[in-house]
Amino acid sequence: MYGNINSAINLLLLIPLAASIAIWAGARWNNRALLFAMHLVAAVATSLAGLNCVASVLHGEKYMILNDFLLFDSISGIFVLVISVVGLLINLYSVKYISWGLENGEIGFNDARLFFSLSHVFIFTMILSVVSNNMILMWVAVEATTLSSVFLVSLYRNRRAIEGGWKYVIICSIGLAFALYGSVLMYSSAYHVIGDAHSAMLWTSLMDNAANFDPELMKVIFIFIIIGFGTKAGLAPMHTWLPDAHAEGPAPASAFLSAVLLKCAMAAILRYYTVMNRIPDMGAFLHQVMIIVGLASVVIAALFIIRQNDIKRMFAYSSTENIGIIASALAFGGKAGIFAVFFHVINHSLTKALAFCTSGNLQEIYGTRDAGKMGGLVRIAPVTALLLGVSIFSLSGMPPFAIFTSEFYTITAGIQSHQYIAIAIFLLGLAVVFYGLVSKFIQVTFGKPAGEVRHASEVSAIANLPLVVLAVIVCVIGIMPPEGLLSLINSAVAIVLNQ
Repeated sequence: MYGNINSAINLLLLIPLAASIAIWAGARWNNRALLFAMHLVAAVATSLAGLNCVASVLHGEKYMILNDFLLFDSISGIFVLVISVVGLLINLYSVKYISWGLENGEIGFNDARLFFSLSHVFIFTMILSVVSNNMILMWVAVEATTLSSVFLVSLYRNRRAIEGGWKYVIICSIGLAFALYGSVLMYSSAYHVIGDAHSAMLWTSLMDNAANFDPELMKVIFIFIIIGFGTKAGLAPMHTWLPDAHAEGPAPASAFLSAVLLKCAMAAILRYYTVMNRIPDMGAFLHQVMIIVGLASVVIAALFIIRQNDIKRMFAYSSTENIGIIASALAFGGKAGIFAVFFHVINHSLTKALAFCTSGNLQEIYGTRDAGKMGGLVRIAPVTALLLGVSIFSLSGMPPFAIFTSEFYTITAGIQSHQYIAIAIFLLGLAVVFYGLVSKFIQVTFGKPAGEVRHASEVSAIANLPLVVLAVIVCVIGIMPPEGLLSLINSAVAIVLNQ
């Protein structure tokens, strides 16, 4: 099915990079149909290449190429799966969304060309970050995701969008400086143990030699890593860039940032966690750090969610909450906890892509992001109302949606590790989030509009099709996850737990 894996991984990286160049160069003739076609072909090709690679690691296989600089294992496979599936559906939706912007005069053709070109550069950097076996290359790739996505955030070029873009660049760059310090310290410690400059940078070598590292130095390194990559992942209290960047960018850009980018930063934390977890006497420290940032993220996000009227900022704070859930599951550990980490990565990516793209529909219908000025959605646009309901109730952790399952495993892991106080705080945060999200859903769907409705009709079926697919996947995974997906997750769990 997947042929030569070396060629498949190379192709996975080359397609989006080449597509970006081709779109920028080939769409100079102000031909909207050509621009959209090139973008769609590139998105489908990247997705197929990614799924082809994922098929090769469903049962725990591991491949290293380019002098071991790139690693494709089950952990890489999960994140490439997210990029391939969620990224494709966001890209499909973005064609209609950008066409709305062109028709409304909010953006020009060159803005659309920039958006589509940078979207594929963004995808390239995210893929590179999750398949890097070299920790410095991984840091470079994560930093590059900032540079490639900041212009997506500030596409509208108004004061708030530019301010959000600047906050995104400055805060994430400062945070990633901490990650760089941690990476340099990790390399120095590894070189002292391994004695080979090339091997001391490779995750595979670090995992094999983890038992020989100095635990005290590793604790310092992990703090740097949590501050650094945790800033990019949106963990509290380093999350302050996230509401502005998510709220001010176009809906597809917000979906990319929340559904995909945050997970790439969590992938970096997971790689370090996997190494640290193999060091004797590090388990308690890892638990303490992760439970602090995890619960802080859930609680702080919950307090902001209940007072938000801006629908996109509400979803942005929900991203911090869900990254906190992943961090909490990682803290609780054990097979159930680590399974919850990977399952929640997938579930949240699908659901948040649906949520932010649906917010694009709401903005097109009402001409505002203010939920207080919305209402009567079920009568105006029943399909969008249904899609919003799926995203809201999934994010709220309601069964049978996918996020309920991963939250259940997280709670199970907490109980198994006897962290009863942490579980009580965790559940309280989830309850507040449930109230905040569901109350806004009721207001938007069944309330009376307090402002003018720009387009009092459902958006086109073409615009809704990718969102319907996302909603169906969210429901299916929650009720009956595919065997191949479970096999991939269990293989990734085995790597983290060194089984």
